[in-house]
Amino acid sequence: MRHSYFGKKLSRTKNERKRLLRELARSLIHYGRIRTTLAKAKAVQPLIEKAVTKAKRGAGGDKGQLMKVLADKSVNRLIALGKASLASRDRGFTQIVRLGRRAGDGSEEVILRFMDEPFILPAKPVAPPKAPAKKEARPPKTKAPVKKPPKANKK
Repeated sequence: MRHSYFGKKLSRTKNERKRLLRELARSLIHYGRIRTTLAKAKAVQPLIEKAVTKAKRGAGGDKGQLMKVLADKSVNRLIALGKASLASRDRGFTQIVRLGRRAGDGSEEVILRFMDEPFILPAKPVAPPKAPAKKEARPPKTKAPVKKPPKANKK
């Protein structure tokens, strides 16, 4: 049973997991959306939701608590984002959009984004058309006659 357990381990130690979630949160704040796996998105989503709620309040102690979690200049950006575009919402600041399975390892890929950002589904990359290959004029291969060694007489 999983009594008193919170979150996923993501096959990492405690410190690695903290760093991963911190960097995912920073990237989301900086870019507005990130492309990651479903497990990582579900792990970082509660952290972001709580951080945005604290940023919207914007009290002095809340900024200090955000600095503990994010430890970066992204705190000021999050406070500005929370007061400007996410002020009309009480909860549900982020959204997970599923993209399908990744070709390399088959893990579910998603886009985690803030709700205020306009969303356009990324187009699948199209390979440019191949130009016809120019054939070089090569001289025809000529085979030199192969001399066979004389057969040894068996007696």
